[in-house]
Amino acid sequence: MKKLLLLVVAAVSLAGCNRSPEYYFKRANYLFGRGKQLDALQNYNKAILLKKSFTEAYVSRGMLYEAQGDRQKAAQDYRNAIESNSSYLPAYNNLGALMMDGGNYAEAARIFSEALAIKPDYAFALLNRGLARYKQGDCAEATADLSRALDVNPKFELAYYHRGLCARNAKNLPAAVADLNAVLELNPAAFMARLELGKALYGLQDYAGSAQQFYQAAELKPADYFAQYWLALALYKSGDNPGALTAGLSAAELKPESYQARGLIGDVYAAAGDKASAIVEYKAAAALAPKFASFYQARLAALNAPARPIRVRR
Repeated sequence: MKKLLLLVVAAVSLAGCNRSPEYYFKRANYLFGRGKQLDALQNYNKAILLKKSFTEAYVSRGMLYEAQGDRQKAAQDYRNAIESNSSYLPAYNNLGALMMDGGNYAEAARIFSEALAIKPDYAFALLNRGLARYKQGDCAEATADLSRALDVNPKFELAYYHRGLCARNAKNLPAAVADLNAVLELNPAAFMARLELGKALYGLQDYAGSAQQFYQAAELKPADYFAQYWLALALYKSGDNPGALTAGLSAAELKPESYQARGLIGDVYAAAGDKASAIVEYKAAAALAPKFASFYQARLAALNAPARPIRVRR
C-alpha cells in the first residue's frame, strides 16, 4: 500500500510540473550521455510513469541498466519495449545482443529471426544473427547471413571478419584473404584481422606476405605472444634466420612456458648451423612438453647423426 501511495504522489507531482513524457525522455538521454546515470534513470522512470507504452524510453532505460551491469532489468525493459510496440526493431536487436553477451546464442538467433520476419533486410539483425550462428559453429548459415548483411551495409567489419574465418575453416584461403583484407581497408588497426590474414597467407605458402602481416600485427601489439611467434615462424619459412631468431626469442620471453617457441628457436639455430644452441632449445622444449618429448628427441638425433658421405657417380 505504501508503494502505491508513493506512486500516486509522484504522479500528482509530475502532473503539477506540467512536463511531458518526451521532456523527461530527452532529459534522460542528455544525462545518460553525460555519464549521470542515476539522474538519467530517474528521468526515464518519470517518462515511463507518464507514458506506459513509451517504447523508446524502455529501450534507452534498458541500455542504462546494461551499463550498470543489471542484465535482468535490461532484458525486461527490452521485452517491455517489444510488448508495447512489436515492430520496434532496436528492441529486438538489443535483446538479442544481450543474449549473445550472455552466451545464449540459440535464443539470440531466435530473437534476431523475429526481427527479420518484420524487416528481412534489417542489417543489424542479419549481422548479429550471423555472429550468433558463427558462435554456434554453423558457418554455412552464418556466411549466408553475413553476406546478406554486407549487401545492405558494406562497411560491417565484423561481417567481413567472421565470414573470413568461416572461409578459412572451409579451407577457402583466397576467400579468407579477400575478406580479411576488406576488414583492414576499413580499419588498418584491426589487430585480429591482421593476425588472421597472416595465418591465411601462411597457409597459402606466401611466407614473405604472411611475415609482413605478422610484423604489422606485432607493431600494433608488441607484447602479444602469438604475433611474435607467428612472425618468427613465417620468417623462418622465408629463410630469414636472424629475423626469425629475434622474433622467436621475443615470443619465448613473452610466454616462457611455450614449448612451441623453444622448439622453433631450436629449428632456427639448427638451420643457422649453431648445433650447440639448437640442442639446448630442443631439450628445453622437451622438458616443457613431456608428451612431445619424442618429437624433440628425434630433432636431437638428427642433429647428432653423422653427415652422409657425398657419392660421386662415375
